[in-house]
Amino acid sequence: MNSEERQKLDDQQMLFTIMIALLKRDGGEIRISEDEMDEVTKSDLLLMYHDKASKELVLSMKLLNDHLNQQVH
Repeated sequence: MNSEERQKLDDQQMLFTIMIALLKRDGGEIRISEDEMDEVTKSDLLLMYHDKASKELVLSMKLLNDHLNQQVH
């Protein structure tokens, strides 16, 4: 899938594509325990951005500014 095709994806299609990419990267299977699922709360924040320099999609629970500050220090 190229960049142009990715830009046309709706949220559900993008989520599915990200999950498949993670599964492929990790050998086709990711196991998440019930305890790990239970630790997710409504206050958890997922951030997603595109790092153009590295050509990577970044998923983070930290704010972008926190990520950039860590790189500077």
